[in-house]
Amino acid sequence: MFRQSLLWTSCLALLVAPAAGAQAQGKAASKPAASSFQKLGASVETRTFKNGLKVIVWPDHDIPNVALYNWFRVGSRNEYPGITGLSHFFEHMMFNGAKKFGPGEFDRVMEANGGSNNAFTSEDVTVYQDWFPRTALDIIFQLEADRLQHLAFNPKVIESERGVVYSERRSGVDNNNEGALAEQVQATAFVAHPYQFPVIGWPSDIESWRIEDLQRYFKTYYAPNNGTLIFTGAVTPAEIFALVEVSRIHI
Repeated sequence: MFRQSLLWTSCLALLVAPAAGAQAQGKAASKPAASSFQKLGASVETRTFKNGLKVIVWPDHDIPNVALYNWFRVGSRNEYPGITGLSHFFEHMMFNGAKKFGPGEFDRVMEANGGSNNAFTSEDVTVYQDWFPRTALDIIFQLEADRLQHLAFNPKVIESERGVVYSERRSGVDNNNEGALAEQVQATAFVAHPYQFPVIGWPSDIESWRIEDLQRYFKTYYAPNNGTLIFTGAVTPAEIFALVEVSRIHI
């Protein structure tokens, strides 16, 4: 009995010892880990340009790629009855041509240079995302500068995208019980707040936006002082800040 008890005690000690050792080691390692994290964040640089544009750069040279996130502080909360859904509509329009790169060219040129993109809209923000090799940095700046400075408001394209958005609404809300319920719950919960407006917009508003509404909205909310460019990857803050100046992006 004593031997059996001793055996169980020994086994328990063997099991507990590594855990205790690991715990102690973990405490000891936590300080270097925290220090390492602080050093990693120390390379982040931020600059606000004269036009109000904020640019944040986090160098990371592990792989020769770059990620760009272009944030605008505009979403459905900035809308009102008659123009609901405009923030989301621009998520479509921003890929439909400008002065130098016509309809479809933004995606074609980016993909030809090894990049990809996406975008999303919420109640509070609209964000455009680019992922690309470092070698494509110059052309990405050209693409972004073109659509931010010279976005096209072609009536035919607007009507085409209006149909796309309306179809998106029908499939995601009108013909979707869960989507319809979520929309009604939000509209009821935020009676006195613009969060009551669905991001995709009310049907009557989608049908009635005018080109003047789009131009006014773009001028107001796609201004430099309402945007933040975030870069991370195989770049340096100095070269990004220089490219922002040279490309005159957001000006």
